[in-house]
Amino acid sequence: MDTLAELQRDIHTALQMWHNSGSETSPLAHLQWFQQVQIQAGSNTRQATNKLLLEALEILAVTHHLEADLLRQRFLDMEMMHVVANRLNMGESTAYRKQQEALQQLALVIQEKETQLKAAYQAQLEKELQLPPPVELFGVAALLDKLQKTVLSDERVWLLSIEGLGGLGKTALANALIRRPALAGRFQKLVWVSAKQHEFLPDLERDKLTQPALTGDALIEALLEQVAHPAVLAQPSPQKEVLLTGLLKDTPHFIVIDNLETVTDYQALLPLLRRLANPAKFLLTSRHSLHTQADVFCCSLAELDQTESLRFIRYEAGIRGLSMLANASEADLLRIHEVVGGNPLAIKLVVGQLSVLPLAQVLDNLKQARGQKIGALYSYIYWQTWQMLTHHSRQTLLILPLTQEATLEQLLAVSGLELTQLSEALEQLAALSLIQIGGNLAERRYTIHRLTETFLLQEALKWQAST
Repeated sequence: MDTLAELQRDIHTALQMWHNSGSETSPLAHLQWFQQVQIQAGSNTRQATNKLLLEALEILAVTHHLEADLLRQRFLDMEMMHVVANRLNMGESTAYRKQQEALQQLALVIQEKETQLKAAYQAQLEKELQLPPPVELFGVAALLDKLQKTVLSDERVWLLSIEGLGGLGKTALANALIRRPALAGRFQKLVWVSAKQHEFLPDLERDKLTQPALTGDALIEALLEQVAHPAVLAQPSPQKEVLLTGLLKDTPHFIVIDNLETVTDYQALLPLLRRLANPAKFLLTSRHSLHTQADVFCCSLAELDQTESLRFIRYEAGIRGLSMLANASEADLLRIHEVVGGNPLAIKLVVGQLSVLPLAQVLDNLKQARGQKIGALYSYIYWQTWQMLTHHSRQTLLILPLTQEATLEQLLAVSGLELTQLSEALEQLAALSLIQIGGNLAERRYTIHRLTETFLLQEALKWQAST
């Protein structure tokens, strides 16, 4: 959100443009409040801006009647300042000072309203789309802005992809993008679909699969569940694509398809997506590059650079209450970076281990992985983390891939553990960065990263047997 000073400046400019009916832009167009007003009223840019200002002035008048009245007379009624000053029984210089105070008060009103609207918007999105929990992002601000600009542009770019190695944050980046309020003003509906692989296979075996994790028919079904009336789902399969195409062609939709892990996955879907696109836009996350597809706008994720890696380590340590690590010397943090590089998931897992073990021990445990490919590094990290888990934590971790965003009650039913045992297990898994916790205060939901599924479940039986 803008700083208060920036918002105050934008409000002043918007008030000065009150009578400029030909204006096609607004200094308040970036606000969630503006986008809501424009959608609800079906108004043009100037009308939406003025409606927002009127509503804000009405709120301001409840507690600061004089300030609201001054702004109305000065900008809406276009009165000269000396006239306004005389009416309000004050000197002209005092009136100018009062105007600045009034603009600041109006900025506070709009800032508070904006905060409320954004919180409500995020809550609604999470409820409707079952999004992954939001996370703090590092080193991708420019890439996120680039993606948003492309998605919101009028260019004929209908297919986009975020691609890169596992653990770099492809899902987190897509999650941050779909949460941006600007998208709500551009698209009638936002949709999130996961192409999560349900067979737990090593990477080499998964790449040989001939059946995609998400077929075209399954995607059509998943999309219709989110954008159509439930009665449509009873239609014969051939009719479903026709109905879905009609819906997507009528109004613009933004659709994220997450976790396309194999070449088979995206090759199976691209022909269908091309038929469904325009004006709908699709964003894919994939470990495989789609640069050979001329009509796909590709964004490649790389590892964090050294500076961002150290910032991320300190951040992860801070939110886990590891003050010694958060305040450690740069030299100590560089030792971590030298071993795990700039892969965010690997960093999270290592920081999790540091909640239990000293730095030297963690790095010594991982010395065999130094310089090896990321897959080998993950194997070492997960193996060391597995050794730290209690029996109940291991039992809980192994059932999480079998559930979709499980609640505490669901985990209790499946695990067979007592509430105290399960609570302690979840606490340990969270401390070691092995689970992601979402939901709300009333109902928590527990998931694990796709790579955690892959590495644990292809090795779990061997690990169980060796302990």
